[in-house]
Amino acid sequence: MKKVLVILISIMCSGSMLFGQNTEFDSRLLVKYSIEELNKMEVESPDELAFLNYCLDNAFYISEFPKGKEGSKQLQKINGIKDLNKINFFSLEIELKDQLQYFLLENEGKLLVVEAKNVLRHKFKSEK
Repeated sequence: MKKVLVILISIMCSGSMLFGQNTEFDSRLLVKYSIEELNKMEVESPDELAFLNYCLDNAFYISEFPKGKEGSKQLQKINGIKDLNKINFFSLEIELKDQLQYFLLENEGKLLVVEAKNVLRHKFKSEK
């Protein structure tokens, strides 16, 4: 009887350890990825899925627009953001690059700064 109990407990513990490693995804990722893609990523590359979740809240920040830069032609413009506190990074359709990117939030007169991909990965690994 004790052997059966020990076997059952060990099976339950090992099963919970396997299921405990699943990386859940934030529903905001559905703007860019399908459920099938996210489920596949969850199985095949959970670290990448965790990184995407991290990017939702850490890939960008908003700052005041520097005075004297109003005529900058290199600055891309973004319109239609209703709430600066609820920006879904992936809905902006900005691809991460290995350099900082700057975007003018036209209606707000603010600057959206997107972190460099390599910097984000480093921060993600150090916070993990």
